[in-house]
Amino acid sequence: MLFVVAFGALGLGGLLILLIARYSPHPSENIAATNRILAGGKGIPYEEFRQLVIDLLEALRLEIVIEHGEATELDVIARSNDAVTGGRFLVLGVWSPPGDIVDQNYIRRLAEQVRADARFSKGILMTPYTIVTDGMGNIEAPLELIDGKKLRDLVEQNLDAKRLDQLAQYRGFGM
Repeated sequence: MLFVVAFGALGLGGLLILLIARYSPHPSENIAATNRILAGGKGIPYEEFRQLVIDLLEALRLEIVIEHGEATELDVIARSNDAVTGGRFLVLGVWSPPGDIVDQNYIRRLAEQVRADARFSKGILMTPYTIVTDGMGNIEAPLELIDGKKLRDLVEQNLDAKRLDQLAQYRGFGM
């Protein structure tokens, strides 16, 4: 009887593996989807993206406290002294992610930094590209995710129209 139960469980497990292998998409389809590059021009240079983020934060009446740039991203600590919406904000600007996709790793790292430091009231992720939040679950930190379309809308609302014309030559920005 013990052998029947053991071999039955192995047989059922093998059957489930065969069904999953038969009906799940091929892994190369997922890799191709995440490694795609957006069409529509070249990527925005670091200095222009840095200046865009700083100009946008200042237009939103946030004071830049500290800024630090790296190979693919820009870290900015900004603060607001408004009575109701005041506080310190950690801004992560991702200007050159692999495959033009900002994945969960960036979001989780930002959430951890905001949660770890009680001085931050919110984390803000800005990028001209797509932000993938599939399977993220519940994040216990207040975050604002600004992808290319939202970033373009913010530029349109808070900066001059000439800036939008400059952004049109770069891929992303939700155009």
